[in-house]
Amino acid sequence: MRTLLRCMTPVHGDAEMKVPAPVSHRYDRFSVGLHWLMAVMLLAQLALGIWMTGLPKDASGVRAAWFNLHKSIGMLLGMLVLVRLVWAVLRPRVIELPLPRTQHALAIANHRLLYLLMLMAPVSGFLGSMYSGYPIRFFGMKLPPLAERWDSAKAFFSIMHEVSVYAMLVLIAAHVLAFAYHQVVLKDGLIRRMR
Repeated sequence: MRTLLRCMTPVHGDAEMKVPAPVSHRYDRFSVGLHWLMAVMLLAQLALGIWMTGLPKDASGVRAAWFNLHKSIGMLLGMLVLVRLVWAVLRPRVIELPLPRTQHALAIANHRLLYLLMLMAPVSGFLGSMYSGYPIRFFGMKLPPLAERWDSAKAFFSIMHEVSVYAMLVLIAAHVLAFAYHQVVLKDGLIRRMR
C-alpha cells in the first residue's frame, strides 16, 4: 500500500502533491464493453437512419415503425453517452500513449468532437420529433407530449440532426483510420488497450 501511495505522490522540491496516478495501460472492462457496445449500436443506427429515409410514405405504417425504432435506439444511445461521460470522470486513469504533440492534440479533438456529436445527434433528433406533432415512442411506450407542433423548429432540428450525423461519420472514419495507422504502421499494440 505504501508503494502505491509513493507512486501516486510525485515529489516537487520539498512539497508533496497527491494526484491520482495512472493505474493501467488498458481500459477497465466496463469502459471497453461500453465502447464496443456503443460502436456496434452507433454504426447500426447510422445505417438504419440512412436506409429508412428512402422508405415510401404510405398508410402501411412500415416507415413509421422503422422511424420509431430509430428514435428509440437514438434515445438509448443518448443515455449511454451520458453514462460514458460520467464513467470517464470516475474510472481509473489509463496511461497515455507517448505520441507527438500534434497527434495527441488531434486524438483529443477527435474524441471530444465525437462525444459532442454523439450527444448532439440524439438531442436534435428528439427535439425535431418533439416539434413534429407526432407522438414519440420509446420501444413502443408512448411518451407524454412535451410541445405543440412547430414546423420551423422541426425543420431546424432536422437539419442539425443531419449535419451532426454526417460530421460524426467523418470523425468515425478518422478514428478508424488512426486506429489502422497505429496497428499497421506503428504496430504499437493499441488494440490491447481496448480488449
